[in-house]
Formats: sequence, C-alpha cells, structure tokens
Amino acid sequence: MKYFSIVVTFILIWVCNIQKLNAQWVLNFGTAYTVSPKDFAFISGTGGQFTFIKNTPSTNFTPFLAHAGIRYGLTKNIDIGYRLCTVALPYSSAGPTLGSAVDLKLRLTNQNANWQLCVVSGIGLAYISILNTQKTAWSPGGLMSLSKKLSKKGSLLTFNARILKTVIPTAAEGSSGNYVNIIGGSISYLNNLNKVIAIIPEIGLFNMNGKINNVQTNGIGLQVGVVLKVDWKEAKNKL
Repeated sequence: MKYFSIVVTFILIWVCNIQKLNAQWVLNFGTAYTVSPKDFAFISGTGGQFTFIKNTPSTNFTPFLAHAGIRYGLTKNIDIGYRLCTVALPYSSAGPTLGSAVDLKLRLTNQNANWQLCVVSGIGLAYISILNTQKTAWSPGGLMSLSKKLSKKGSLLTFNARILKTVIPTAAEGSSGNYVNIIGGSISYLNNLNKVIAIIPEIGLFNMNGKINNVQTNGIGLQVGVVLKVDWKEAKNKL
C-alpha cells in the first residue's frame, strides 16, 4: 500500500498523454495554499463537460476528460505548476488535441490564516485540428482562489474565479476571427485520505464567447471532475 499513491499518479498521467480530448479543464483542481519550498505535489484524474451553445443552438457532452499536473514550491508563498490539458474551444468544428500549460501561483495571505487567498497567472499551448489542418493555439489566463480550512485534518473548501482567452493566430482570419473568451467560477472540496493522498472533486460554470472562422459562437459550459493529489515529500517518507 505504501506505493499506491505513486503508482496511481503515474498511471493516470500516462493515460492523459494518450487521450484525444474535446475540451479543456477550466477547473482549477487546487487550493489557495502553495506547495512547501522544494516539495512537489501531483494531481491526476478525470470528469466530464456539458456545453450549451447559443449560436447555432446545440448541446454537446464530453463524458471523459483526463487531466494531470505537477506543482513545485519555490518559496513559502510562491509555487510553479505544469499541466497536461487542451486549449479551450467550445466548437464542434475544431478538434483540440493534448497540450500543456504553465502557471505561477502567489499566495497573498499569512500561511496560518483561516482563509487563504492566492492569484495564479499562466499560459497554455496546443495544436488544434481545423478541417484536418493543424493550427497553433495559445491560452493566457488568470485565476483567483479563496480557501477555508474545515477540519484539523486539513479538509478545504475552495472558491475559484477564472478568466481565460484562447486565440488561434495561424488559422484563416487570424486571432480576431478565431478566439474564445471564458469567464466563470467553480467550487472544490479537498479531503485528505491520509498524509500522502487527497481527493478533490470540483464543479464549475463558465460563460464562453468567441468566434471560429469569423463566425460568432457563444455558450455556457458546465464541468464536473475529480482528481487525486499526492504530496511527494510525504510519499517518500513512506518508502
């Protein structure tokens, strides 16, 4: 059992690498706390997304979205993260493939405060298939998280507010005709199963406004997911 957390993490990361996805996790799957200096934390899991498009009216459902990430503590209030994900595009005509994103988290509150507040800034890169042609897509974005400790075991309730923009500068009509703006929020609950592993379910609602091939497409996206979080330093101590 002492190897369980490490084995599960790397299996799920491998699954993420081989999946072809049809949407991006806009969910955070994190808290306002930062990873301890020189320590690593891993997340890996899955979920689903509903997209309700207003123009032209349609409803899309993606039943499986894999997700994985790693964070490293730089200081007691700053850490850096890397995620395997796809660029967010709510269009059936554009098929995103697996991409990646990096971000920097800054905690704004004292580490002993009951309420923790942080801001995150990052950017993602992926290659989008439009009419069987690969196009480069970029996704800069920002996030604010507010976490409240609920128990002595460290269970946390986190409220997230996110803004994200995706552009495809290499597509016909360029960035002005191929983009999406996403804004919304989510709620997550972190429950520590033990010192090594925590489980984090999350639900979020997001407004999507953009264009593909210069045609306006707006809609609402609902995401639900769950990940496992593994603390590397605690895992090594169990070996």
